[in-house]
Amino acid sequence: MWEAISGLATLGTGLAIVFTVILGIRQLRLTGEQLDHLRRATQLEGAMRIFDDLNAPEFRESLHFIATELPKRMVDPTFRAEVSQIGLADDKIHKELHLLRSFERVGAYVKNGLIDGAIIYDYGLPPIVASWESLAEVVRIHRAAHEQGLWENFEMLYREGLSWRNRSHGPEWQRQPASKPQIGVPTAPI
Repeated sequence: MWEAISGLATLGTGLAIVFTVILGIRQLRLTGEQLDHLRRATQLEGAMRIFDDLNAPEFRESLHFIATELPKRMVDPTFRAEVSQIGLADDKIHKELHLLRSFERVGAYVKNGLIDGAIIYDYGLPPIVASWESLAEVVRIHRAAHEQGLWENFEMLYREGLSWRNRSHGPEWQRQPASKPQIGVPTAPI
C-alpha cells in the first residue's frame, strides 16, 4: 500500500514539474513578445526623432547648400582652406558641417544597434547617397587634415545603405534620373 501511495506521489510530483515547465515556457514566450514589442516601440520613437531631424529646416538648408552651392564654393581658395578646420569653421558659411554631423550621429546609432539601419535606409537612403558622393572632396580634405577615421559612421551608412538597396531591390536597381513623359506621344498602341 505504501508503494502505491509513493508511486502516486511520484506521479503527482512529475505532473507538477511538467505543468511548471509548460507555464515557464509560456511565460518566456510572453516575455519575448513583450520585449519585441518594446524594442519595436523604441525603434519607432528613435526613427521618428531622426526623421524629424532630417526634415528640420537647418538640415534641409544644408542638403540644398551641398547640392547647389558647395561645388562653386570649393573653387574659392579661402573657403577651401577653411574646410580643413572642421570644428573651427563657421557653420553659417560651411553649411555642409550640419549634414555631416547629423549623418555621423545617425550612423553611430545604426552601428551600435540603437536603431535598425533598414528603417533609416528605407526612408533616407537618397540623401545619404547623394550627400556622401557630393561631399567626397570635403571628406578627403578633413581626413588629410585630421584623421582617416573622420566621418566613418556616415561612410558606414553610405556603404551599408547601398548594400541594403542591392539586397532589397536587387543589384540591377540603379539610381536613374526620372524620365520626362512625352506629352502627346502614346506609350502603348491604341
